Amino acid sequence: MMIQTFGHNRKLQLMLAAFAVFWIWMAINPVHRSNWLLENLLVFAAVIVFSLTYRQFAFSNASYGQLLLFMSLHTLGAHYTYATTPVDVWLHGLFDFERNHYDRVVHFSFGLLLAYPAYEFLSRLIRVNGIWAYVLAVITILSAGAFYELIEMWVAKIVAPEIGTMFLGTQGDEWDAQQDMAVALYGAAISMVTTAILHQIKKHSLQKVSDQTYL
Repeated sequence: MMIQTFGHNRKLQLMLAAFAVFWIWMAINPVHRSNWLLENLLVFAAVIVFSLTYRQFAFSNASYGQLLLFMSLHTLGAHYTYATTPVDVWLHGLFDFERNHYDRVVHFSFGLLLAYPAYEFLSRLIRVNGIWAYVLAVITILSAGAFYELIEMWVAKIVAPEIGTMFLGTQGDEWDAQQDMAVALYGAAISMVTTAILHQIKKHSLQKVSDQTYL
């Protein structure tokens, strides 16, 4: 896989510019500034990590696109708080939900959108191949989701106990953490099954072209 340097990667530059504009827009007058700041610790950490490691390991534009899409969904949730987004108004118009489900959408997207970058990392850097690359990508997402739930708990208890419930977004659901991890697992599984199918289709197509070349 050919990875361009950042200076020559126009697609990545455009994606980052679009995300930066959206993030600045969502930073203006959030519903709850303290909660917004806590939620954006994830964004700040991601920007720092991916910026510092780009020269050592650059993901494909497909992976960066999925990462930025997930960060955009998270940024929207940070602006409105996860329990009060306009998406929930739309969802309530379609379904008779007892709670707001945007947080579930984002956790599902965590698995759906971040499993492929995890797969790419495992395949290229750690050189895990075959079915194990898909399986370990799903396990990585499940582990990261569980670890994030722990981080949320620590931040809520230590950093800002006064807004802990808002930050956690449990909405009275005692199984909230487990359900969040479950939907992330489903998203990751869907992503990896889709990736495996697409890889098989591509492999079959290349083999067909190769066979025709020798005819």
